[in-house]
Amino acid sequence: MKFLLTVFLIVVLAVSKPISEKARIWGRLNVVNGYATECIMHRFFIWSGWVRLEGEVGRNGIDGLYYKKRNGVIKEVLVAESKWNKSRIGASGRQKLIKQMSKKWILCTLKRLQKYRPLPEYTAIKKLVENDQYRARLFRMFPDGNNAIRIWIHKLKNKGSDDYDIKTVRKLKPITIGKPKNDFQAMLLDAYNECRAQGLRKYFSIFDETEIRRLMKDNYLQPEDVFDDSSAIQ
Repeated sequence: MKFLLTVFLIVVLAVSKPISEKARIWGRLNVVNGYATECIMHRFFIWSGWVRLEGEVGRNGIDGLYYKKRNGVIKEVLVAESKWNKSRIGASGRQKLIKQMSKKWILCTLKRLQKYRPLPEYTAIKKLVENDQYRARLFRMFPDGNNAIRIWIHKLKNKGSDDYDIKTVRKLKPITIGKPKNDFQAMLLDAYNECRAQGLRKYFSIFDETEIRRLMKDNYLQPEDVFDDSSAIQ
């Protein structure tokens, strides 16, 4: 009986190790997709005339913080969050009670930014947010079938300091990988490919350019795209 139990444990450990490793790799691939989504969001809003300002301290903070000036003065503010596929909006604070992208959360983040980067732009933006003179958006990108991506942009309508309503304001048509229908889609696809390549090089530095190109062939990354030799991943 002890012999059979020992054999069983050996088999379980042998099987569970690659599964666990594959799950860990898959999690990192999702990080690449999240990175690419944020990267594309920056380009999208900059193309729309917004000026980007750093919104994060370390790895936390506002994904997208943008403004527009008139006569040298900041008059418009846009706060945006990027999400890949079904990723959800989170919360912060000691008990996770401050909803991400709520007015309270934005003001807390701006206060932290002022502390670490005492720039006049943060002070001007904070005043506008305090007076509800800002726009809040959720920028979501997700796969559409096996060879296309979609981008939806949602408006977050302030319901006070703690919450908001989510309303979809723009649904871009599906963009088929390698087959853009117009110049705008071609511009987004160029950004998509550049951003995903940057993410792969950043989070999978052990991959050579041949492997990067192979992974780039899919519109989103899948577990079967990864090296069979999972032990190579550190």
